[in-house]
Order: sequence, then C-alpha cells, then structure tokens
Amino acid sequence: MATLLTVVSMAALGLGVGVRSLGNAGPKVITTVVLSLIVLGRVSLIAIWISGA
Repeated sequence: MATLLTVVSMAALGLGVGVRSLGNAGPKVITTVVLSLIVLGRVSLIAIWISGA
C-alpha cells in the first residue's frame, strides 16, 4: 500500500511540471512520468467506481 501511495504522490507532483523541461529530461524520465500518470488515472477511476459516483 505504501508503494502505491508513493507512486500516486509522485504522479500528482508531476502534474505541475512544465512539458518543455520534461522534454529536456530524456526518455527514461518521460516514461516514468507517463506511467505514473496512467497509475494516477487508474487509481482515480477505481476510487470513483468504489464510491459509486
């Protein structure tokens, strides 16, 4: 559970990063950010589904 919360926190922090600075960071960082955002999106959808909203 702690790992999941860490990934969600990292993804949330990544939402405030500029796209240009991300492009300069390289492919490994871009891959990590994209995967983190996918995880954040899935966790959000699961939370909505569980809450019944």
